[in-house]
Amino acid sequence: MKLIVILLCLVTQISEKQKELDGLKTRLTTVRKEIRQLEKQKIGTLAHIEKIDEGVNLTIEYIDELTSQESRERQNVYELSKGIAKLESKMKLRIDDLRQRLIRLYKWTPFYKLEILFSSKSLPQILSSSYYLQILAKNDQQAFFEFKADWERYLTDKKMREGLIDILEQRKVEKESELSLLGAERKRKKDILNQVGKEEKNKKQLEKELKSAQRKLEELIVALEKQRAKAKSLQKNVEKRMGTLPWPCRGSVVTKFGKIIHPKYNTKTKNNGIDISATYGDKVHAVAPGKVVYADRFMGYGNLVLIDHLDGYYSLYGHLAEMLVEVGQEISEGRILGRIGESGSLSGPMLHFELRKNGKPVDPLAYLK
Repeated sequence: MKLIVILLCLVTQISEKQKELDGLKTRLTTVRKEIRQLEKQKIGTLAHIEKIDEGVNLTIEYIDELTSQESRERQNVYELSKGIAKLESKMKLRIDDLRQRLIRLYKWTPFYKLEILFSSKSLPQILSSSYYLQILAKNDQQAFFEFKADWERYLTDKKMREGLIDILEQRKVEKESELSLLGAERKRKKDILNQVGKEEKNKKQLEKELKSAQRKLEELIVALEKQRAKAKSLQKNVEKRMGTLPWPCRGSVVTKFGKIIHPKYNTKTKNNGIDISATYGDKVHAVAPGKVVYADRFMGYGNLVLIDHLDGYYSLYGHLAEMLVEVGQEISEGRILGRIGESGSLSGPMLHFELRKNGKPVDPLAYLK
C-alpha cells in the first residue's frame, strides 16, 4: 500500500508540473504568433518591442521552468535508481533461498524437472506460474509473496525510471531549442532598435510613442491619487525620509531626472525618474512601506510595479523581468518587488525608478541616501 501511495504521489506531482509547463508553453506560442502578426501589420516600434519583450520574458520563464522540471526529474531518477539497487540486492538474497526451495521442489516433482532446468523463462516468471505458486504456497507462502511483491515493484520502478530518462532527453532538446529562440528574439529587438537609429522618421515616431506612454502613466497615477485623497491618512512614509530612503537596487545611475536626449536614437523626452543600470535578475526592493496599486505590463515601461505609500507619494519600478507582488498587497520597506530585467527597455537590463508626489514627478536622487 505504501508503495502505491508513493508512486501515485510521484505520478500526480509530475502530471501537475507538466500541466503548468504546458500552460506556459501555450502562452508563449500565443505571444509568438502575435509578434508575427505585428510584424506584418508594421505597427509602432514601442508596441512591437513591448510584445517582443513579453516573448523574451516568457521564454526565460519557460526555460527556467524546464530547468526546474529537469532538476526534479533527475532527483526522481536518482531516488528510483537507489530503490532499484536495494530491490536487486534484496531479491538476490531471496532468489538464493527460493532456488534451494526449487531444487527441493524439483526432487519432489520429477514431471516438471525439465521445465525448471531448460525453460527460457526467468526465475520470477517460473515462480509466477500458477502451478508452482500452488506447490510453493504449501511450503512457504510468505517467502514467495514477498519476493513476488518485490519483483513487481522492481519492474514498475524500472519502467518509471526509463520513462523519466526519456523525458529528460526531451527536456534537453527542448531547452536547446528555446535557448536558440531566445537568442533570435533578442536579436530581433536589437535589429528593430538599430533600424530606428538609422531613420529620422522612425526616431520621431518612437519619440511620439514614448511621450504617449508617459502621458498614459501620468493619467493612471492621477486617477489613483484622486482615489487615495478621499481616504485621510496621517502616515509620512516618504516625506520625513527625504535623503535617507534606501536604494531600490544595486547599480549605477545612467540617466538622471529631467529632460534627456537619447544618445543613440536622438529622441527628446523628459525622464520623470532615474534609470539604474543593473545586473539582469538582481532583486528590486520597495523604498518605503505602502500598498501595491499596479503590477502588470505597461506600454513603454515593460513589467511595472507601482506602490502607493499612503501619504501622497508613489514609487514606480519599471522594466522588471518578473513581478513578485500583487495588486492590493501591503508591503514593508525592503520588500522584494521583482527582479531586474529589460522589458520595455531600449538600453538593456535596468530599473526605471520614479517617485511621484501628489501625482507629480520629483527627483528621486533628492530622496535616496
